[in-house]
This record gives sequence, C-alpha cells and structure tokens, in this order.
Amino acid sequence: MVDTQDKPGKRDAVRALIRKVADPDPLFDLLLHKKVLSDHSYSEIKALPTDEKKMSKLLMGPYLEAKPACDIVYDFLKKEQPYLVFDLLKGEEVCLS
Repeated sequence: MVDTQDKPGKRDAVRALIRKVADPDPLFDLLLHKKVLSDHSYSEIKALPTDEKKMSKLLMGPYLEAKPACDIVYDFLKKEQPYLVFDLLKGEEVCLS
C-alpha cells in the first residue's frame, strides 16, 4: 500500500496518479508477467469497472510494498507516460513504496 500518512504532497500525487493514468491495462499485464500480481489479483483488478478504480486498488493495496515493484511501475510510467511522470514529479517524488 502506498504510505500517504502525514504526507499531503504524496497523497495528492497518488490521487493524481489514480485519476490520470491512461489505459493502465498494459501496466497490469507487466505486473502479472513480473509476478508482482498473482493471477487472482490480476483478475480482481481487471474486473473493476473503471481505470480509476483499477489504479486505486493497485496503489492502495499491498501490491507495491516492495521497492522492486515500485520501480517496475515507475519505470513503466516513465517510459509510457513521461509527461504524467514529469507533472507529478514537479511537486513531489512519486515513489510508491
């Protein structure tokens, strides 16, 4: 789970990430392939009705507690959605662990 307690800047960055990630399905596919998500967790997340709900479950669940998992997400977003990452990093570093 992303730790946002007592960190308003980080909390805002996580909310923005939840709202603004476009088409997160390739990210979930990568996380499944890298064994960050189990088949069951992957299916649960993919079954959610909106991208925002999917990203919220990913970021607020236990999936990104390990630094390597955080790095996978960060590297993916940096490559696939660099302007989003740039905007988020202007105010607060967005490491999800």
